[in-house]
Amino acid sequence: MNFRPGDFIRDAKTLCAMLWAAIRGKYKFPWGPVIASVLCVVYMVSPVDILPDVMPILGITDDGAFIVLVLALWQNSIKAYRQSLAAPGDKETVLDAQAYKKEEKPKEK
Repeated sequence: MNFRPGDFIRDAKTLCAMLWAAIRGKYKFPWGPVIASVLCVVYMVSPVDILPDVMPILGITDDGAFIVLVLALWQNSIKAYRQSLAAPGDKETVLDAQAYKKEEKPKEK
């Protein structure tokens, strides 16, 4: 799981392409990360926490862990979309074949 700025920009471009493909019906959009993102925002805004935010360091760690989980879900979805682009479709399937020359031996009588 890498969260470098260059990867973030590339992932954002891929996310836009994934959304456009989903709008056109060419890709089934993953709703799991969307639901997790909404739940993450609701959890961070709500006053109910597993660890209260008034605790100096521990109060923020549960929020941060949830954010990292959501980012990992999005990264996995983006990786799956990239792999679906790299995979050949049914029309583009290429079979690996070799041609063999049949050697004819002279028949002995």
